[in-house]
Amino acid sequence: MRETMMFLGQIVRRWRVTGAVAPSGDPLARAMTDAVGEVARGQVILELGPGTGVFSRELVRRFPHARVVAVEVNDVFASHLSAAVPGLTVVNGCASRLDEHLTNLGLSPSDVAAVVSGLPLLSLPGDLPQKILASVAAVLRPGRRYIQFTYFRRAWRRFDTVGFRWLPHRRVWRNIPPAIVLSFTRDE
Repeated sequence: MRETMMFLGQIVRRWRVTGAVAPSGDPLARAMTDAVGEVARGQVILELGPGTGVFSRELVRRFPHARVVAVEVNDVFASHLSAAVPGLTVVNGCASRLDEHLTNLGLSPSDVAAVVSGLPLLSLPGDLPQKILASVAAVLRPGRRYIQFTYFRRAWRRFDTVGFRWLPHRRVWRNIPPAIVLSFTRDE
């Protein structure tokens, strides 16, 4: 309940970067982690926009042999995640600077197995969504996955996804509101 109240408070204060009307549910978290695929021991899963940590918890649980790095721009969420999700590395920063965040952690793009995003790309201002997608492309090696959820698959036509190949999507009805898990692989 405390996390839900914190989430609702952030919607009121920072609606454009929070982007959802309710915290994501466990069924969506499971669908997102299912889409990640295989992750080798010691590889990194980057999570963008973790919010209150619903996906973070599932990623840490499902991939205990990997390092999960959450990039969160919202100070309130970042502070909460550091205390609430053991085993999670939290970076308080913008997802458009992933290469820099990796370098600061002593990591490189070759360490990244997948990128999982809960960012509200459809509601972010200006060219920030394209900068974030370019940042994701810069840290993913060919064949590795980018997972993004959305409420409106058709609206994704406006984004330039050059360098990514679309995989089949999955609808998650048991989420408020129902969501769609988009999966991509980085082109070779």
